[in-house]
Amino acid sequence: MGVPLRVLLVEDSEDDALLLLRELRRGGYEPVSRRVETAGGMEAALEEEAWDLVISDHSMPAFNSLAALELVRGKGFVDLPFIIVSGRIGEDAAVSAMKAGVHDYIMKDNLTRLNSAIERELGDAEVRRQRRQAEENYRSIFENAVEGIFQTTAEGKFLTANPALARMYGYDSPEDLLGKVSSIGDQLYAEPGRREEFGRLIQRDGFVQDFEMKISRGDGKVAWTSVNARAVRDAEGSVVFYEGFAKDTTEQKRAEEALGEIREAERRRIARELHDVVLQDLTYALQSLRIASRMPEGADREAETARQVEALERSVAGIRDAIYDLRLEGAGEQTLMRSLESLVELNRQMAPACSFQLSAAGDFPATLRGPLAAEVARVVQEALANVRRHAAASRVTVSLGRELVEVRDDGRGFGSETPAGMGLTGMRERAQSLGGELEVEAEPGRGTLVRLRIPPGLLDGDEGRNGKA
Repeated sequence: MGVPLRVLLVEDSEDDALLLLRELRRGGYEPVSRRVETAGGMEAALEEEAWDLVISDHSMPAFNSLAALELVRGKGFVDLPFIIVSGRIGEDAAVSAMKAGVHDYIMKDNLTRLNSAIERELGDAEVRRQRRQAEENYRSIFENAVEGIFQTTAEGKFLTANPALARMYGYDSPEDLLGKVSSIGDQLYAEPGRREEFGRLIQRDGFVQDFEMKISRGDGKVAWTSVNARAVRDAEGSVVFYEGFAKDTTEQKRAEEALGEIREAERRRIARELHDVVLQDLTYALQSLRIASRMPEGADREAETARQVEALERSVAGIRDAIYDLRLEGAGEQTLMRSLESLVELNRQMAPACSFQLSAAGDFPATLRGPLAAEVARVVQEALANVRRHAAASRVTVSLGRELVEVRDDGRGFGSETPAGMGLTGMRERAQSLGGELEVEAEPGRGTLVRLRIPPGLLDGDEGRNGKA
């Protein structure tokens, strides 16, 4: 049994076609063929069937090999092997045909080379198809990638850019970006010297990773990107160009800035409370102790001592609250579960009359850590602080799930007319920075439920990590 071969014969001589088929069988092929001799016949054959090979005579009464080749290519069969087998073709004509895209030519009176030429061209065609498929796959990835993909010269001029990069940088298309940006350092970098730092790092190490760029977009807006890139060098070691990926981190950067503002506001509040409350009480207690020994006979020393004790108790409570509020500053260094266990235990100590319980669902990741996990812990911290300070509750439960965190108490609750305090406002801002939602359900005399909904998969990226990626 021969090797199956679907061959389209462009030949006006039926006898010559039979000779070709006999030669193919001698070479170990089992040909399935169709003979055509006009453009119309060939067009119909190409549309109706799939072919492995085209063998064409060079000159026919109503057709010729170059017209046949043009028809094949015009139909999109760019990888289909095309061989001329002719009784008469001059050397100049053969060279012209090869330049036009014919893969080989063979004389009809010497077909000994035909089968080896077919074997070679079928193999080459498969290589071309695989290469073209790889190029098409790369082009599809390049055009449709979410991340920006680029190549630039070391001097700072774009060589290639995909649509995602053009959009990221505020341009209508890659062509628009390449046409308008002639100097990346001067036109895109919003911070002086940052492009030079990029160049210094990539020249030194051969690559940069998670390189932050503040950019001036083409539409006048400012954005942030994170770039991973490498230097491509020639055989002598000289840099030919840079290539890499860029990711838009603008929203992440804004969230980090918003969280920074929240934390700074918290630190100012703590400092203010320490100064206005704790320091005043300590100052009063100290001054009172100093003058107690000089108080005249008959003075109410017991009442003064009671006031001193009250001032010191308020100071201790204020300092304890400040320590509680600052406790999560290093929360990113430990797991969320460990942070919450510490918070619950601390609240037990600060409010011994109240029962605090912590429970986690089976799908909650025990090793969850990182900056996002720390923000979840801060929401729970604020909710517990509100319960301890205002709810007069006897029982509090903290429930953890992969996408849901709840803090429930049986305290005094509050009505819908109660204005939101700083604690609740801070929790909502933190939830928004996480891309989640904060829900609060409360009724006077029936307790309060604080529910933090976390976007699916948000915390999975933090699992097992420590700090910034």
